[in-house]
Amino acid sequence: MKGGKTMSRRSRLQRPFRATVAVSVASSALLILSSAPAQAATQDVDLYAVTGSTTLPNGVSVPVWGYSSGGGNVTAPGGPTIEVTEGDSVNVTLHNTLGAKTALFFQGQQMPLDRSGVATGNTTTYSFTASHPGTFLYEAGPVLKTGPADADGTGAQYQTAMGLHGALVVRPAAGGQAYDAASAYDDEAVLVLSEIDPALNTKPDPALFDMRKYVPRYSLINGRAYPATAPITSVGGHTVLLRYVNAGVNYHSMGVLGASQKVVGTDGSKLDFPRTYVAQTFGPGESADALVTVPGAAAQDTSLTVYDASQSLTNRTAAGVGGMLTTVDVPGSGATGDVTGPVTSKVAFLSGNLTAHVDDANRGGSDIAAVEYYLDNVGGPSVPMTIGGPASATEEATATLSLPAGQHVLYVRGRDAAGAAGNWGPLSSVLVTGADAGGPTTSGLTLSPRLVGHDGGAVQISATGDDSASGNSNVIAAEYFLDTPGADGSGKPMTVSQLAPVASLDGTIDQAAVNSILEGHHSVYVHAQDAQGNWGAALDATLDVDTTPPVVTGGAGLFVSPNPSNGLLPYSNGTNSIRLNATQLTDPLANGVQSPIAAAEMFIDTVGATGTGVPLRAVDGSFSDPVEGGYADIPLTTVRILSNGNHTISVRAKDAAGNWGALATTTLVVDKTAPTATGVTAAPNPTQGARTVSVTASGTDVGTSVAGAEFFIGTDPGVGKATQMTTAGATAGTFTGELDTSVLPEGTLTPIKARVRDAAGNWSAVVTATDTLKVTAPLSFSTVGNASGRIPNNVYRWDGASMAAGTVYTGPANVDGYAVVDATHVYLSFSGTASVGGLTVPDEDVVSFNPVNGTYTRVFDGSTNGLGGAGVNVDAVSVAGGKLYYSMNGTTRPTGVGLPAGANNDIYRYDGTGVTGSSTRVVDASQAPYSMPSSDVDGLKFIDATHFYLSFSPTTTALPGPGNVQDEDVVAYNAGRWSVYFDGTNHGLGTSNNSDIDAFDLP
Repeated sequence: MKGGKTMSRRSRLQRPFRATVAVSVASSALLILSSAPAQAATQDVDLYAVTGSTTLPNGVSVPVWGYSSGGGNVTAPGGPTIEVTEGDSVNVTLHNTLGAKTALFFQGQQMPLDRSGVATGNTTTYSFTASHPGTFLYEAGPVLKTGPADADGTGAQYQTAMGLHGALVVRPAAGGQAYDAASAYDDEAVLVLSEIDPALNTKPDPALFDMRKYVPRYSLINGRAYPATAPITSVGGHTVLLRYVNAGVNYHSMGVLGASQKVVGTDGSKLDFPRTYVAQTFGPGESADALVTVPGAAAQDTSLTVYDASQSLTNRTAAGVGGMLTTVDVPGSGATGDVTGPVTSKVAFLSGNLTAHVDDANRGGSDIAAVEYYLDNVGGPSVPMTIGGPASATEEATATLSLPAGQHVLYVRGRDAAGAAGNWGPLSSVLVTGADAGGPTTSGLTLSPRLVGHDGGAVQISATGDDSASGNSNVIAAEYFLDTPGADGSGKPMTVSQLAPVASLDGTIDQAAVNSILEGHHSVYVHAQDAQGNWGAALDATLDVDTTPPVVTGGAGLFVSPNPSNGLLPYSNGTNSIRLNATQLTDPLANGVQSPIAAAEMFIDTVGATGTGVPLRAVDGSFSDPVEGGYADIPLTTVRILSNGNHTISVRAKDAAGNWGALATTTLVVDKTAPTATGVTAAPNPTQGARTVSVTASGTDVGTSVAGAEFFIGTDPGVGKATQMTTAGATAGTFTGELDTSVLPEGTLTPIKARVRDAAGNWSAVVTATDTLKVTAPLSFSTVGNASGRIPNNVYRWDGASMAAGTVYTGPANVDGYAVVDATHVYLSFSGTASVGGLTVPDEDVVSFNPVNGTYTRVFDGSTNGLGGAGVNVDAVSVAGGKLYYSMNGTTRPTGVGLPAGANNDIYRYDGTGVTGSSTRVVDASQAPYSMPSSDVDGLKFIDATHFYLSFSPTTTALPGPGNVQDEDVVAYNAGRWSVYFDGTNHGLGTSNNSDIDAFDLP
């Protein structure tokens, strides 16, 4: 510190190994020296996200990504180890040189998550405080969309697997400790575990790779697979801290052969009770700190193997041990200087030449003295290889050999010049095929698009050429043929992504070539050539060419609803549009090819270029079949700005091959002008007792036609809410409706009003009928006593306007029941015993009078029908449907009628065929829905059980609706509603008891 201020310094960026004694350095591994306590400070770190390539142990070179501290390309996946001290403020500046957005994420650190990422060529600084010691993973963060394959908005999942990862080591204040004194160590090593799937790394755009298909073929420690991994060099009796960081996608169980591990922390958290493991298993993103005590000094060298104990120790198809394995090398007590042999890598066999790279630079630095190889069996004789150039710690070795047919393994190792005998290094191997006569295998052939028309653009061809199982030579060429494979080398050339045994093959059928292909099914054949000149077998895929456009079915299959339209009425409630329906969009089957419908569009009046119209939606939710239904909603606001008259709606469809079909049309009629209503009449008028009146209205319309009408009396209920009318026969523009007058009182009512509607939904103004409707109630009746010159023996008639001259019937006794059946049958009952036509008629009997000849006939004998006795008489009669209906006074029940007891306001039907028989109660006035008052019924006109007319004997009777009605009134019951049909007071019957209507009938 100077001046009391914290100094800013660049953090130490270390590759993961550094040693306290002999130092063994690999390209991505340093054993980190225990250091003295450091002062908390601000650490500034620069990381460059870069590309590069790495050579795997079997000689395959693949692209990789990684982080570098200076911006240069990487030679292995991963990045430098970032060392900071507990309490440091850390600022990491990420420089993105990749072709995709990327971000940084530090596991276990309190910092905001960056979902936006850093664009190519830009930088962003990530800051956090290293609040607690431990070992952590840093890696590419989960940024939003980073490539064309990421249409769902996420896309960084492949970046860590490509190599964007590294280790962060946060040290405690005291040096030589992982967390505290209980976790002290002498030497330490950072082991970053990862994997490689060449299918991802060789993808031209890794963002297009489906990570669900990720299958690692190589397992790495610090970016290298054994035998190219760098060993850890320590001293007998030392404690080595192994800082494991899992940057892969698989779980790994790391063990140490020859020693146990004491795990003192996981994920940067100190364990209060350290645990001893043979193998520590941890998952992707996890880390662990384990202490290993190496054996003490010995006469012989000691090597502890650090490896994935799951035994997945292979390098793809290469024979022998490989993958996630390294060693802790401990030289014997008498050993000095270089005690480890060189590492052999990049073993390859091509065209009879075996090559290998032998390197002792990081394993003692001695010159390479010899290199040898074994064929198939390392226990057999070895063959020396040639070393070129001056003596050096790094050499290229070669050998020329001829291999027999079949697969073989070549093992190569080198010896350095240290000491008297030198040190032999570990073996490296390559799987080869002798007498390579087989070409690469082609797989994964795809065509994009697989279905094309003549305007659909070029077709991209992609496949994979793989020679690893048929000679392991580099793939150097590829070609495709259309329909018929030709001679090798005569096809259309394709691009090979890299000179390697496994490569991507890409080609294009350009637009001009596509246009020359006839409609139908076609085969595209692809095969590849290896460096030995061998062409592999062709693999084919089907290309469908569809040049027949889809068809829109017109006529009834293309319509607008509602149509005509006034721009106000939607096609359904809750919407604000009319709807165009295209019920059948069809792509015909032609030359064996039929494409799904992909889109459809519509135009109003003016047709634009293809693809510029209003899109139609699929009825079933998506266009995916050769036959589809579509629709489009036309906003009412659009309709309202259209002029009155006819407008052409044009529709066309496109298939999945890109073909647009011909236009089909329908007509939308826009009518925003209201019609005119005329000729509102009602008949009969006056009603003369008619229960319904026919209302007629007419109308005319300029734009379309009159399609409906409605009428009302009194207050206007609102447009469309009045009584609807129907078309009057074949008369255009004329409508009728029925007005129920049975519940209307007598007298002159408010005039009938009507309006008409045109086919577009426009309503006319209200028109009032010229003649007001007059409700009149003709009635034939008799009274209880003498009233206004009327006697109870006679039946009088009110014709709706005045009393008719004379009487309808003049009898010898008081009439209290009267019903006209026909011209020769008038039914009568009397209030007392009467002598008529030679018959003695008690008050419980009913007779039929013939006005033509004046004769009487008994039609109902009350005494033989259970009504005999004093005080029981028939009080009202009516005939309907050829049956006698009657009411009586008293509670006696007629023959055939069960409980409850009878009542003088019940109505019965006589079911006998003569004067004697049984009856049925048809109206029980005490039961719903009649709510008939408990009043004596003395006049009846029966229509049916829910429609009848009554008069009552009490001076007033209270009814729901009309209120108190008088004994000279006639009321109507109409399906639950009561109304006054005949107001006797208004027609001269007065209010005395003598004026009580005692019997009546309607004409």
